[in-house]
Amino acid sequence: MLLKSRSIDATQGPILKKIILYALPLILSTLVQKLFNAVDIVVLGNMADSMAVAAVGATGSIVSLVIDTFVGLAAGTKIIFARQFGAKDEERIKRTEDTSLILGTGIGLVVAIVAMLFARWFLVKTNCPAECLDAAELYIIVYSVAAPAIMIYNFGSSVLMASGDTQRPLYYIIISGLVNVILNVVLCLLLEQKVVAVAVSTAMSQIVSAALVVMRLCKMDGPGKLVIRKMRFSAQALGKILRFGLPTALNHAIYPLANLQIQTAVNSFGVASTAGNSAGSTLDGMVSAFSGPFGTTAATFMGQNFGADRPERAHKSFFHCMWIGLLVGGVGGISFFLLARPLLLPMILGNDLEAINYGVTRMFFVAGFYWIATMNNILSSSLNAYGYAVLTSVSSMVCIFGFRMAWMWWIYPVFKTFECLMACFTVSWSLLFVANIVSNIVVRAIAKKKGIKQI
Repeated sequence: MLLKSRSIDATQGPILKKIILYALPLILSTLVQKLFNAVDIVVLGNMADSMAVAAVGATGSIVSLVIDTFVGLAAGTKIIFARQFGAKDEERIKRTEDTSLILGTGIGLVVAIVAMLFARWFLVKTNCPAECLDAAELYIIVYSVAAPAIMIYNFGSSVLMASGDTQRPLYYIIISGLVNVILNVVLCLLLEQKVVAVAVSTAMSQIVSAALVVMRLCKMDGPGKLVIRKMRFSAQALGKILRFGLPTALNHAIYPLANLQIQTAVNSFGVASTAGNSAGSTLDGMVSAFSGPFGTTAATFMGQNFGADRPERAHKSFFHCMWIGLLVGGVGGISFFLLARPLLLPMILGNDLEAINYGVTRMFFVAGFYWIATMNNILSSSLNAYGYAVLTSVSSMVCIFGFRMAWMWWIYPVFKTFECLMACFTVSWSLLFVANIVSNIVVRAIAKKKGIKQI
């Protein structure tokens, strides 16, 4: 085992040590997941061609918009679960867990249908290169079959993480990732349509991870134990899930919505830019393994301690997450940028120099400044833990969606270069960082004066 104890009680014991023990499996699981996701691109780059890589890359923003938006609902429930676990409220934990899993299954089915019906429309609207339009559509249709499983996994893993268990999600990611890798190679050898082979492999791995989480919840000791035959839907629990989940879902939607116009402009440069941007985006995802987990850590530690009525311990947890996240996120992002070219080589067939240059450019503006995104993750999680989830959505709406739209309308037409497109990411993160700092100062002052509201 990675750790002696899988579950961590954030309300007791040395804070710094527990943050590291909690965050480490999260970092590893995110990194492993991103590495396995990169296999899709590597397999296509070596067993197919740049056209196939571009086809998968063209779906990135669309999949994020349709799938990740609703995954935000699960992310929002982590705050509820953390508060309830901190307060040792077994009845509310069971109601929230049952309702979230039922809700997730229903939403997953709706998402799958919408994605299948409107895949081609989305691709056309984002100027997907005509050469890879059909393959990209097939990828979305096949991948969307796993939408219910994706939702179930995310809601189920929220229960595990809120209880302090980040190890088992790591193991499940490793298992499902291995399934993805094996199926990628086997199906690409068997099927003529390589993009479909990769999509089937990815969908199957998602189904495996969902099954593993449900099995664990059914065997779990304590209030998080799932009894399928006794599952009940609670309107009260639904209200709380929506209260925190909808702002988080909106926050998740803002990024892909804002990026759709950027992706459209990227596609307009041709197949090389789409392929290079896709490969660079895959590497960016690996960088997020060194930053994103600290947002989840902050949300869990602060939520549990607020639930246990230990606000000072919650504040200490926040500051520890900030300096560790800054250090790890900064070093990780800059390291990936410095190694961008050799990392991109195996992902692009024939070492297409033009595509690689596009990927390196993206890595400079995104990975090189990912420490800003790290701080934003933690600061937003802090606002959610205080109970101000709507505030994070408002800030993202203005600084990410609003600013990126303005950039694409007024700045990019003047400086119509790939570099100008990528700079939009860095500048918008910086604006959000300032907004999050101000919001946290104000919210903490309010909480100190009025106390922490119970969920």
